[in-house]
Amino acid sequence: MGTESRLERILRSPLLFTLLTALLAFLYTWPKRWLISGAPLLTILLLAGEAKGHRILPSIHLWPIFTTLHLGYAICSTSWLLFWVFTAFAYPTAFLVSLFQFEPVGDVARRSLRRILKDLQFIDDKIAFFDIPALEIDTEVDGLMVLRGITFSLSSLSFVVHGVEVGIKLSDDMELSIQTEEVKVKLFRGIEVGDCFANLKGGEYEMTFGSLEGHTRDVDGDAVFVEATPLLKAASIYGDRRSLDESRSATPNGYGDAFEAKEVKMTEAMTDGKTLEDAGAKEGLESMKKMSPDNEVASGRYQRTVTFIKETNAIYEARKTVKSLSKKKSVDERTFDHEDDNALRAAICSQLHPEPSVPHPPQKSIKVTTLQNLMPAYIRRFTHRLPMLLRLLLNPLSYFHPVKISSITAAASGRWIDSILIEKIFKSYWETDSEIRSLKNRISAWLSDSNFVIELGPIIGLAQVPFIPTYDINCHLSFSDVMAYRALPKDIDLKQVVRLGGADATFILPSFLLPHHEHLLPPVPTKEAKQDLEKDIEDADGVPKEVQAQHDLEQAQKDETNVKIAVHARLPACFDQELLDFIAALVKATKVVEMEKEPSVMDEEVHGIREFSRALKGGLKEGVKKVVVDGVVNESVAFQPHSYPSQFPTRTA
Repeated sequence: MGTESRLERILRSPLLFTLLTALLAFLYTWPKRWLISGAPLLTILLLAGEAKGHRILPSIHLWPIFTTLHLGYAICSTSWLLFWVFTAFAYPTAFLVSLFQFEPVGDVARRSLRRILKDLQFIDDKIAFFDIPALEIDTEVDGLMVLRGITFSLSSLSFVVHGVEVGIKLSDDMELSIQTEEVKVKLFRGIEVGDCFANLKGGEYEMTFGSLEGHTRDVDGDAVFVEATPLLKAASIYGDRRSLDESRSATPNGYGDAFEAKEVKMTEAMTDGKTLEDAGAKEGLESMKKMSPDNEVASGRYQRTVTFIKETNAIYEARKTVKSLSKKKSVDERTFDHEDDNALRAAICSQLHPEPSVPHPPQKSIKVTTLQNLMPAYIRRFTHRLPMLLRLLLNPLSYFHPVKISSITAAASGRWIDSILIEKIFKSYWETDSEIRSLKNRISAWLSDSNFVIELGPIIGLAQVPFIPTYDINCHLSFSDVMAYRALPKDIDLKQVVRLGGADATFILPSFLLPHHEHLLPPVPTKEAKQDLEKDIEDADGVPKEVQAQHDLEQAQKDETNVKIAVHARLPACFDQELLDFIAALVKATKVVEMEKEPSVMDEEVHGIREFSRALKGGLKEGVKKVVVDGVVNESVAFQPHSYPSQFPTRTA
């Protein structure tokens, strides 16, 4: 056993392998091609890592690695093209192996990258980007997306996005705000999103970009990064002006005095909130981690910036506000327990509603249209003529990257909902009719000064992009918990009005909605096809078939296709009595307004408000019972594929 162990150690010696390789190259000519391929270099590096006790893939024995490597070289050496492909992969792999196994190589690489790329931080195996220009959305809608920081980890092949803020102006009176603290992308393993908070804002009194008028885009696509655009100006008016002072010199511990006292506590940042313990000189010296000054300063700067991003995040500040106000109230005054994560997220989302959509806008931005134009024209023509490459790329990406979201909490203002109801339903009828006025006041009293929050529990999203275009794109979402709250943000008052056992949703999209798939669009319906659809209406057997045929005819006239959505709710379901009373009052108000507007068939059967109310309550009970029993909603969203101009002509052009 001892002889075998000694022989194995000799065979694993990198020096012996190097000498034998040099001797063979000196005596013969055939090893020269082998040397050029990079296979011997990889072998020497792996043997050196094994000798040091720090090798990549330590769970796999060396001999299977060497056998696979040189078998691959033997196959690739039969073709000049495969040989150069093997060589092109061998040398970058050798650099990555050296970077992982040998500390001096890593130190040199970090120092070189810090010198070359001054706007990023290179710490250990991580590359961090901060002060990233915003992405200005200037396509069908206007919006701004801000990523406050990105950290790439080479050892785990993943990256983390710190602080995501998105503001999208959906229309002149509607805006969507989305914020989350952290998004982690593990390459070929999945995407993990933290608690996500969305707010639907209406009216200029709520919207960050409500003051923008008309078309906010320009035609100048020369500059990659732009400053002082209308979207950046609108976001900067309400943006957080706090900044991390990097001008001060850092102390040897890497932290210095760069934090202001009101923003970040230096001692907590240095100790991560832990209590320091007294230790002797020997124990202190032994516990010290030896690091070069360059690494120490860079690590301190990185930790300082990440902590600053975390503690100035609007979600972090709203969480602190909600907890502090809840603790000040007595046990009898509290409407929710701040230790309840579900209720806490709903209160945080309600607190975020009046805040600006993009609290931390950068100074520069890059437009989506500019990014689209960065690709050379010949590459765009190539990708357009070969849409199969796009499907071939999206198919494994969608399979290997399931999306896991901790929660999605969305809120809308009751004041805005009330204004929509007055504008669309009540109009001027409530001024002349006492019954409608009473219903309107009752509904407004429940809506005003309150926010309505919908919370979806842990979510798993799966998508399947087919390689064959005849199949549709399928997306599946699973929600473990579904809740709805009515919140009073001023008083930190919260009440749960709906809770379901969960839900799942399925989206089916036609494959021709992918980019560069215009050749798959169905042809525009001809006059003869529309006449056939009209004939189908006349020949329909029964009312359901007649309604379906009418819908098909309307879509043919509008040149629309369907994006199918199926939502299934899981039982049991709990509804608060206040919500049921509100729904009953709203349904009653719509029917009374309809009766006030013009006579209907119901006038022959229902006489008076009292009879109508009794019939309505009975119908509402049956409707709620049906929802609880079935728990299924199916919808189709219309989409006009031919209305979107293609960037390239179709194949027939």
